[in-house]
Amino acid sequence: MILATHAVVGAASAIVFRDNPAIALTVAFLSHFVLDAIPHWHYRLLSRIIDASLQFGEKLNFNGEFLKDTFRTGIDFGVGLVISLAISQSFYPDYFWLTAFGAFAGALPDLLQVIYERFPNTPLYHFKKFHENVHAKTSLDEQPLVGISQQIIVSIAAAFVMIYFS
Repeated sequence: MILATHAVVGAASAIVFRDNPAIALTVAFLSHFVLDAIPHWHYRLLSRIIDASLQFGEKLNFNGEFLKDTFRTGIDFGVGLVISLAISQSFYPDYFWLTAFGAFAGALPDLLQVIYERFPNTPLYHFKKFHENVHAKTSLDEQPLVGISQQIIVSIAAAFVMIYFS
């Protein structure tokens, strides 16, 4: 899933469990893995190098392409955050920060993946392995219309969950 979808679902998860912020943020974080277990579409990261000889079959190059990816993924996450916060301001103004942290928690596992790529000899190896094992083995990358539509539907459903729980 793209970061915008993870952010909106993370924020919605946090709102559903808003009476207990620790549970809210935990569920928001775990929502990432639930979404990643579903076959989905990704946009291509320019800095990703596929190499079957590598432990996880790929790595990130921290070069100019990585800066472009950082910009694109920042916009991607920003869209999900803005959608989440707009709904929060309309229906849950007292939970603005919980919504923001929920959106961040929903996207955090992908940031941890990037940190692992930069510092591979850390305990994040186990996290990376778990994330890879949970991730759907089937991809919709060759079906962008289906994959993008799916993520729009998931994001709209999450937005309705946020609104419904007002």
